[in-house]
Amino acid sequence: MADTLAELKQKLVQGCRILAMEGQGDFIWGHVTIRYPDRPDRILMKPHMMGLNDITSDDVITVDIDGNKVEGKGLRHGEVFIHTEIMRVRKDVNCVVHTHPPDCVVFGSLGKKMQPIGHHGALFCEALPVFSKTSDLIRTPELGRAVAKQIGKFHVLLLRNHGIVATGTCVEEAIMRALFLDSACKQMIAAEAAGGARLVSKRADWMSKQKNMIPLHHSVAAFEHLVRKLPK
Repeated sequence: MADTLAELKQKLVQGCRILAMEGQGDFIWGHVTIRYPDRPDRILMKPHMMGLNDITSDDVITVDIDGNKVEGKGLRHGEVFIHTEIMRVRKDVNCVVHTHPPDCVVFGSLGKKMQPIGHHGALFCEALPVFSKTSDLIRTPELGRAVAKQIGKFHVLLLRNHGIVATGTCVEEAIMRALFLDSACKQMIAAEAAGGARLVSKRADWMSKQKNMIPLHHSVAAFEHLVRKLPK
């Protein structure tokens, strides 16, 4: 059975708090959206002017596919177009995450390709597009469409000198991809600091990992594990 609107609001809150707990909070910046279960043109969104760890279900706002706020008391994030324009063209995407993990920003500045150092790096080897048209905020539909074009068929995107975008068919999948990407960037930075990785997974191995390592139910279980770790 699909999640109800109330359940999705609660998952959005949990996802935001998980991101904050795992080091992806940036004061009041960063945002998560979830598509309505019965209206693909309506999107739940974490409000502006609140931290990822601050919000409750009552704070969640609703925007339409054009980025207009249609429900809720809070302010809409200016970068709403990252979310709306990806969801407009990717019918498989029901959740979008945009955060500013420091290690992802640093890795993006190196101009290096992701290497399959560990499991998480393998997930994004040759599957990590980089948006370099601007490092400014994505505050227009035009820039949102450019981001959506750059991410293409992939699940995550580096916004160079800015942050990340992670997508999923559900909240759990998008949140875990954001965390996996952060982990992969941490490993790359550590390897670069040690002189660069010399031993990495073989192509056949990392391609197999991309297809088989983390099925959806594993992401759901990992998300639920992190929910249990949240401060009460």
